[in-house]
Amino acid sequence: MLTVEEALERILAEITRLGQETVALPEALGRVLAQPIASAESVPPFANSAMDGYALRSADAKDASQSHPRRLRLIGTVQAGSVADRSVGAGEAMRILTGAPLPPGADAVIQQELTQTGEGWVELQEPVAPGNNVRHAGEDIQPGTRVLEEGAVLGPSELGVLASLGVAEVAVYRRPVVSILATGDELVEVHERLQPGQIRNSNSYLVAAAVTQAGGVARRLGIARDQVDELRAKLLAAQEGDLIITSGGVSVGDYDLVKDILREQGVIDFWRVNLRPGKPLAFGRLGGTPLLGLPGNPVSAAVTFELFARPVLRKMQGYKNWLRPLVTARLLDHLNDPSHRRHYVRARLELRQDGFVATTTGPQGSHILTSMLGANALLVIPEHHPALHPGDLVQALALIEGLA
Repeated sequence: MLTVEEALERILAEITRLGQETVALPEALGRVLAQPIASAESVPPFANSAMDGYALRSADAKDASQSHPRRLRLIGTVQAGSVADRSVGAGEAMRILTGAPLPPGADAVIQQELTQTGEGWVELQEPVAPGNNVRHAGEDIQPGTRVLEEGAVLGPSELGVLASLGVAEVAVYRRPVVSILATGDELVEVHERLQPGQIRNSNSYLVAAAVTQAGGVARRLGIARDQVDELRAKLLAAQEGDLIITSGGVSVGDYDLVKDILREQGVIDFWRVNLRPGKPLAFGRLGGTPLLGLPGNPVSAAVTFELFARPVLRKMQGYKNWLRPLVTARLLDHLNDPSHRRHYVRARLELRQDGFVATTTGPQGSHILTSMLGANALLVIPEHHPALHPGDLVQALALIEGLA
């Protein structure tokens, strides 16, 4: 059987980044920039005041002090969004509000709390250096500056910078369309009444939500029964997407048909990985569309999605970082279930003053989907590892958004 690393390497070797599309700025959050952005403008576009005060010539405040204030004549006011109607001359000052353009002739702003004012005059109580409280044109961004490179992930700050440059739309890598198909005669949809021997199709909803969270476009195709013709037809329709994700049908049972149709209609690369939960994982192609066959047990589907499908989706979207971060955590409870396979244990990760601590989420059976509730990490327990005890250090795959 393949190791997790070998399986992921083989999968990602077959995955290519998708093409570009242009989207409006409000729709670009979380997307990956496909082309570099250079500024055609200065930011700020003009010299302006950093606070409410008085614009003046710094030479007029050279010897000002509380005991010997300098009195200047007020000649008007300039507000944000307007421009001064005259220049500031020697012995003059102009009332200025935050963000307003610096009037011609002025080279500094003194904050209002360092002054005294009267009818038509302002007194300065200390000297003012040239450039004091002035935001200079281009101080943030000069024309021609490369502000964002291809591959940048567009977060709120990036969108704010682009908006400041007047960029209304950007080229980003396309979001993958993912066809999601659950298989099995035992499955019914969530709105249906359970009959003896049936379970509800939770995997499709779990996988679709995970696809959306990873930036993809989820397309649920419902349930395919354990009949070759029906499954073949559903998989044919699934090829219209960029990726096919199935759940179930990839084990060794008489009705585990997904890998059989992969062999018949496409290419199967592998269908077993040395991990727990999630050993029966298939990867191949139907036509030109890659297919990931996740196990049918819901926890196995959730864990293998994190380990394999999420990196695929991130690579397709142009992300440079495909993997979740690994952190070291101190275990707070016991793990007495050694395995000859790599074990991914659902856990709650918490950052304390002395580092991360981890607590398992309870019973770890691959059918116990509630073990994923509150889990923000997968503890990575190596193959053939002995039992673990409180205080032992473990590696944890952090599932916390924003760390990846």
